Amino acid sequence: MRDINEIDNIKRLFSQIDKSDKEDFFEKVAEEFDMVKSSVRSGWFSRFEIPMKYNVRKHLIVYMQNYISRKAKKSNKGGI
Repeated sequence: MRDINEIDNIKRLFSQIDKSDKEDFFEKVAEEFDMVKSSVRSGWFSRFEIPMKYNVRKHLIVYMQNYISRKAKKSNKGGI
């Protein structure tokens, strides 16, 4: 059951990333996890096939939360 909750959490976070930021996000995730950007885009975020190995999902959730938070802070500064 925990595995499904992690994937649901990742999907929820992914839906919060603005469409205009997706390519940047894929690139940053690929760098963070030492992967090819196309693999991240097509495997991880198209089919949501994220490995359970080595706590990748937990690390990804934290990374996504931080990414979203940084983007929100940047957009708030621009709007002031």
